[in-house]
Amino acid sequence: MRGREREWRQVEGLLRTLRQGGTGTLLVDGEPGVGKSRLLDEAADVAAHHGVGLIRGGVEELGELVSCGFLLESLGLPFEAQSAGSPTHLLDRLTKAFQERAGAPVLAVLDDLHRAEPATLKIVRVLHDRLTARPVGWLLSGSTAENDGRAASLFGLLERNGAARVTLAPLSPEAVAELATDMLGRPPDPTTSVLMAGAGGNPLLIIELLTGLRDEGRLDAPPGAMSHTQLPVRLRRVVRRWTNALSGEARSLVETAAVLGGPLPIEQAASLLGTTPAGLLSAIEEAMAAGILDVTGRGLAFRYELVGTVTATSVPPPVRDALLSQLGALTDLEPAGGVFTASAAAVHVAVTGGRLEEAESMVQERLADNRSAQSVAELRCLLSDIMYRTGRDDEAIHEADRVLALPARWHHVRDRAVVVRLYAMTRRHDDYVGAYADDIIEGESGHGPTVTVAALTALATIERDEGRLSNAFALAEDAWRLASRDPPDERRYESCLTIAALLIDVRRLDEARAVLQQARTDMLAHGHLAWAADVAALEARAEFAAGRFDDAVTAGKRALSLAAVHHMPLAAEVASGVLAAVALRRGDLREAMRRLAAPAEGPSEAHSRHTLLAAQVTEACDGPRSAMTLLTALSGPLQQLSSLLAMDSTVSAWMVRVAMGAGDRSTAESIVTTAEALSHASLGLPMLAASAAHARGLLDGDREALSLAAEQIEDKWAQASAVEDLGMVLKALGERQEAVTGLDRALAIYDDIGSTRDAARVRRRLRDLGVRRHHWHHTQRPASGWGSLTETEHAVALLAVDGWTNRQIAEQMFLSVHTVAFHLRHVYRKLSVGSRVELTRLAVAQERVGPDRSHDERQS
Repeated sequence: MRGREREWRQVEGLLRTLRQGGTGTLLVDGEPGVGKSRLLDEAADVAAHHGVGLIRGGVEELGELVSCGFLLESLGLPFEAQSAGSPTHLLDRLTKAFQERAGAPVLAVLDDLHRAEPATLKIVRVLHDRLTARPVGWLLSGSTAENDGRAASLFGLLERNGAARVTLAPLSPEAVAELATDMLGRPPDPTTSVLMAGAGGNPLLIIELLTGLRDEGRLDAPPGAMSHTQLPVRLRRVVRRWTNALSGEARSLVETAAVLGGPLPIEQAASLLGTTPAGLLSAIEEAMAAGILDVTGRGLAFRYELVGTVTATSVPPPVRDALLSQLGALTDLEPAGGVFTASAAAVHVAVTGGRLEEAESMVQERLADNRSAQSVAELRCLLSDIMYRTGRDDEAIHEADRVLALPARWHHVRDRAVVVRLYAMTRRHDDYVGAYADDIIEGESGHGPTVTVAALTALATIERDEGRLSNAFALAEDAWRLASRDPPDERRYESCLTIAALLIDVRRLDEARAVLQQARTDMLAHGHLAWAADVAALEARAEFAAGRFDDAVTAGKRALSLAAVHHMPLAAEVASGVLAAVALRRGDLREAMRRLAAPAEGPSEAHSRHTLLAAQVTEACDGPRSAMTLLTALSGPLQQLSSLLAMDSTVSAWMVRVAMGAGDRSTAESIVTTAEALSHASLGLPMLAASAAHARGLLDGDREALSLAAEQIEDKWAQASAVEDLGMVLKALGERQEAVTGLDRALAIYDDIGSTRDAARVRRRLRDLGVRRHHWHHTQRPASGWGSLTETEHAVALLAVDGWTNRQIAEQMFLSVHTVAFHLRHVYRKLSVGSRVELTRLAVAQERVGPDRSHDERQS
């Protein structure tokens, strides 16, 4: 009974009253699927267990064949023809049967009374009144989705006479997570969680979804294999049962709202269905009573997203297409509607809602027909936008150029093509994008504000890449303010994403979160789901920068799921990078390398971030010389060092450390000089100054510069790194106690944020100073098997499976070779193996690693 603690306390109170010889009535109602029958079943089981007699019955889904048939069956009474013609005779028989069982406390559990005949409800009411002197308890349920309200009338009468009433609401997110964990035996993965969110807390929808996914073998499928258009068969049956119970008029309304998606204005719904808003009232009331639709400030919306999705995909494709085209034609005729022709309007709806794959198919189908010049221009313009949003910048620019080359240019088509061209050129760092953006801002082109926003955003990105972050912020803020004034239907979010990314880069994280939260709220309110994955990916970056690694992983996995659903590969790359960075901090190099295994396919900035992170993992595995090879291979416009440091100023100290470790002091000096120039060019951004001081202090062994960095740097991991470097400088100066104090402070920060690998390195440095800081804690573990291994033993075992030698493991985990051998002996004993080969076979057999992992991989 997850999430039903309050309601269950009332059930327990009723049973307690019965056991004490009293009587009472508890009414349970709610929408379909919220768990009324489950609550009654649990109550019946508990009543029987505690010696309370039970009369258990319920009305079947198809209704009653004869009045009170379910009561006769539950009391073991045969049907008599005389009862059918004489309600009084039937009532007397039922009363006598109840009285015979009421010599001791008895609970009458009657389910689904909203399906009962009026005569049955009247008899239940009279029985209830006749038996008030007996120890009879009543637990009755009915649905709020009933059409005629007869059961609601009975409940109202009983409540006015003293009955208690509980209305079951949807489950809370916490209860949903607990229910899913109970069913799956583990917490749900992010993709399943995204699907469950569409159930809106309805227990039946959640149970049918999870059971269906499990029955169809899709619980462990990759994210892309679990789209909203491929929901389980058993869930579809439940939804169809709900919608089939509606009248024809209400069902047509529900199916129309489902196909068109998002809140549907009532005026549009009426026009589409050939009636007036007043003529829709009864259908709307019926769909609301059934728990299917809600009326919001923007129109009709589905109470549960999954119900809308199942309903929409149950409508035959030709009918869906006709409805979408009808909407397009309707909005063409209405001044308040969209600006696209009927042919393109449906595509525009799909693009805005993030259904990019579907939208591209629709464009290709429509372009194959002979349509008007305006329709062709609109469709090609939308195609260029789809290509841009899915990371195909060259194709997007080519398609936009085709639109702009057409002899006739409609204002909305031209502006959208220019916007796509600007954003795609910006992302691929085209040499001419700056001049193009300047011409738009300074010229008399007659473009709308959306184009000006795109030009300002392009110039902000250029300023960032050239190391002038203060200018970049000013331009990005202007763009975001102007974009906020766009009509909701035409709103884009590139300017929001740009300023949020800038704020994250300089660690103004509270401001970044506020911008992203505002954008998320606006997207959800207006159905702009195409950017949802980008927002989640930036949220993951912000949480990582704040040192909240668990939250970063949660946001990163959510971004991956959204990216898979909406086909957004660039957002997926950003999210994978965050997950790889977290794995690196935690010392899980296997996971970090897995996340970085695929080469970056996005723009040059994504490639540079990927290469930089790969260099950090390489440095952890193979040392600074190998990392320098990757760093010097960075190509494209971001090869300029200032652009690299502008993306993340905290890497300057790491790059200095790598260059010094590789014996390349001249490169280290260039990095420091560039970091200081970046700071001077962007006054008012303290993070840049602190990062430059860290790099300078590391290069020169300058304790003052490192002290300044340690106090002013606004990144917890980078702060710990500066404190650690200061501790090592103090050690070199012979100031042992101050060095220990500094290293202890760094260790505390690393431990606090969960940076396991860095904490291990600091402990080793403290051991070199004669100080041991233990980090283990006692945990109850089994005597054998993988679950018996400590965290250190588990890490050692997996590195050994990957083919690392004892010495390599020792260097990686900052342990002695003897300590590694000691841990391996414990691993062998607990897993009952005698060699690395047996350990590898066991790990592969039990899916601890993939079958492609070789036990001599590191030695090859």
